[in-house]
Amino acid sequence: MISLTELTRDILSAFQHDILYIEQYSFPTPWGLEAFVTELDRPMSHVWIVEEDRNLAGYICFWIVAREIHLMNIAVHPRRRRRGVGSELLGKMTEIGKGADVREISLEVRPSNKAARAFYLQAGFQETGRRPRYYDDTREDALIMAMSL
Repeated sequence: MISLTELTRDILSAFQHDILYIEQYSFPTPWGLEAFVTELDRPMSHVWIVEEDRNLAGYICFWIVAREIHLMNIAVHPRRRRRGVGSELLGKMTEIGKGADVREISLEVRPSNKAARAFYLQAGFQETGRRPRYYDDTREDALIMAMSL
């Protein structure tokens, strides 16, 4: 059974070990605990987690600013990938966006991250631009992807 829950400071400690494991497994330059705490304190930030059979399956962090959503971070536990968890998270983000009269969702993704790019394309995003040397760790460009709601 899958359940979606908004992450708050009150429940962060129960999930922080699993969140950091997924983050470290998923990204070359993972967020640390402080980054998640900072996001929980931002009024524009929304952080949601997915539990599957009482285990953390994934999470999403996005901002809502001026009728737009910017996807900051999304990751799924390696053993739970390709089972619809990421789609559930995007669906929740889209649902919240529609309720807030959001017009567009945007994100940046590494060109080398072919799995993520395919996932976003399948979800309805399109490549709309490029940010040169966006990623500090590798100086890799970022592809900008967007989707209208």
